[in-house]
Amino acid sequence: MTTHRPLARVWVPLLLLLLAGCQSAPRGTAPPPAGWANNAPTLVEQVVDRGETQLLDVSQGELRTWVEVPNVGARVGDYVLLGQGAPRFDVEITELGTRADVVVDIAHARAVDLETARRLGDARIPAGALGVAEVYAQLDARADEEIVVQGVVTRVSGAIGWYWVHLRDASGEAAVAELDLTVKTQQAATEGQRVAYRGVLRRDVDLGFGYFYDALVEEGVFVE
Repeated sequence: MTTHRPLARVWVPLLLLLLAGCQSAPRGTAPPPAGWANNAPTLVEQVVDRGETQLLDVSQGELRTWVEVPNVGARVGDYVLLGQGAPRFDVEITELGTRADVVVDIAHARAVDLETARRLGDARIPAGALGVAEVYAQLDARADEEIVVQGVVTRVSGAIGWYWVHLRDASGEAAVAELDLTVKTQQAATEGQRVAYRGVLRRDVDLGFGYFYDALVEEGVFVE
């Protein structure tokens, strides 16, 4: 019988601080509004497939616990990006004939390699960077000025020699969750990554062929 090393009681507050606060968002692998919650590589130690979901025994340094996520095809040895979640305590794992002190239910997850896990986890957001909602609120006053904007990457496309990086507000506020701001840049990011770009804010940009932007950050460069 396989048994799971119980989560030390001293780590429970850290775990909850890291992952607590479940979002009311669809289950899946899209990045949650506040970005990925784990800020260090999180290794998959054991996998229990449950059809639409997976129960993962994961470790982050000395911290180790179980999480239940949508089925993202994670395998032992993968790394995962995890959104926020809600804990259940003293949970029976019938497939293994054991119990876990804590299982964190997480609606957003993605299996990645170590390089990606390190890159996304090591991202730093500079002080004073504007969220997407703040950019739109200050659009009239800040148009044609240089700004620093930060957000979660939702889509990246390439056209006419540039990357077009779409950012969503990372505040977690439901009222601004669907706001989208595009950065025109030579430095592409990865979907789900929380980033900051410095660039010039433009308003009412018409590129033709049906591409019109209420706001666009031009010549964006990474800021750390």
